[in-house]
Amino acid sequence: MIILQESFNINFRKIWRLLFLLMLFQSCKVYNKPTNLEQASQAEEKGFVKVTVVNGDEYIYENIEFGEDTYYGVKTVNGEKVKTILQKEEVMKVERRNKSSFGLIGITIGVASIILGVLML
Repeated sequence: MIILQESFNINFRKIWRLLFLLMLFQSCKVYNKPTNLEQASQAEEKGFVKVTVVNGDEYIYENIEFGEDTYYGVKTVNGEKVKTILQKEEVMKVERRNKSSFGLIGITIGVASIILGVLML
């Protein structure tokens, strides 16, 4: 009985560590080097944009638009596009998410995690 309990505890710890590592990698996103609002609004590529303001808050938008001498951060909320005014002097940096780099890394880590999980059992 004691041997089974020790074996269970060892396997449980291994599985817990594996799940913890998976959670860490799941939230990993890679952003390109910082740019400014003007370059972000003129960019042809699509993808999420992270805007960091002077007080340290970070906001994620689908894209940045320029119209009527004002920059807008655009995101979809409940199926409706919502525009948020961005004050140029309050924006510290703008970063576009790099989709391609995370795809290959994410798939590799996912497959390796599954194989490792099967081998642990």
